[in-house]
Parts: sequence; structure tokens; C-alpha cells
Amino acid sequence: MAGKETRWATYITVGSVSALVGFLFLNKNARNKTATCVKEGKQFVTDASGFVKENREEISELLKGTTERVNERLQVAGEDVEQIVKHASHLKESATDIMATAKEAGRELQQHREDYKNQTGPLAPTQLPPNEK
Repeated sequence: MAGKETRWATYITVGSVSALVGFLFLNKNARNKTATCVKEGKQFVTDASGFVKENREEISELLKGTTERVNERLQVAGEDVEQIVKHASHLKESATDIMATAKEAGRELQQHREDYKNQTGPLAPTQLPPNEK
């Protein structure tokens, strides 16, 4: 099955290229536009190549400087991340300690309440005195 698909893809590619070449061969306007675009592309590549040759050292220095600055920033960012991780770990430990302390305080309050109930008996509902004006 894969052989048939590959064969069909080859036929379609060859047919498309043949149609394009035929179109360019028979249509003078299309040939002129294509030749103009190719000439402009060639000129652009020539100009760009000349610019790079003339300014190769400056471009190289700019790339080196940029690379050094990026590396410095990455190093600083890495140090910042290490500090954040360290502080986050400390916060986690502190939060765990606070939760443990709160649970212990809750257990102690519950124990005091039970002890108070056992000493005085069941708690009677309290009644507030009326407001006097």
C-alpha cells in the first residue's frame, strides 16, 4: 500500500513540475516575471553576502557580547530560582510547624473542655442579663 502512495506522490510531483515548466515555457509574461524575481533575489543575496563580509567582525563581536549577557542573566536567574526554592522550602516547614502547633492547641482545648465537663457536670446554657437603659 505504501508503494502505491509513494508512486502516486511521485506522479503528482512530476506532473506539477511539468505543468509549471510548460506554463513558463509557453507564457512569455510569466517567464519575464519569474526572471525578474530571480534577478532581484540574486541581487538581494549578493547585497546581504557583501554586508556580512564587510561587517563580519562587528557581527561576531555583537554575537559574543549578546551571548555573554544572556549567560550572565541565566546565571542570575538560576541563583534567583535557587533562593526561591530555599525560601519555599522554609515556608513549607514553617507552615507545617504552625499546623502541628494549631492541632496540638486544639487537642489541648478539647482536653480542657472534657476535664471541665467532668468536674462541673453538663454545661448549662447561659443567659445574658437584659439590657438596662
